[in-house]
Amino acid sequence: MKNLEFNVAVTGVPGTGKTTLCRELSLSGYRVIDLNEMAEKYGCTNNEEVSIDCMEKHMQNIKGYLLDAHYSHLLNVYGVIIMECSPDILMERLLSRGYNPSKIRENVDCLLSDSPWFESRDLYPETRILRIRSEEWGILNKAEEFIRRLEIKYNGTR
Repeated sequence: MKNLEFNVAVTGVPGTGKTTLCRELSLSGYRVIDLNEMAEKYGCTNNEEVSIDCMEKHMQNIKGYLLDAHYSHLLNVYGVIIMECSPDILMERLLSRGYNPSKIRENVDCLLSDSPWFESRDLYPETRILRIRSEEWGILNKAEEFIRRLEIKYNGTR
C-alpha cells in the first residue's frame, strides 16, 4: 500500500475515465475513495447535488487517498488530476450508460468549457494540477509520476 500524506482529487466530467484510472492506480497500491458512495452514506446529497460543506466535514480526518468524483477538486486536496477525452468519445460513453440527451449535452458543454480546469486553477497552483486525456497512451505512468512529484513538493514544504 502506498502511503500518501495528502489527498489527490481525480476529477473531470462524468465519462472521462476517472474511475478507470483510479481502479488502475489502486492495483499499483494507492488507496481510493469513491466520493459518490461516501456522499450517499453520510447524507451529503440532495436531488443529485452533493454538498461540498457536508463532504468536507466528513473528510476532515481522511488523508492519503485518491478521491474519485467529478467534484473532488472542490474539496481540500493537495493535488488534482483532471481526466478529459474528446467530445465524441464522451458522447459514446454517456450514451452507453443510458444518459438522456440533455444530460449528455450538459456534460459535453462542461467538457468544452473546461470547467474542471478553471475551477482547479482558481484553487490550486498549476504545478499541482495534471490534465490527462483518457484516450492517450501511458496515462497510468503519467498519473504515478505526477503523484511522485506531488510527494516531493509536499515533503519539501513541511
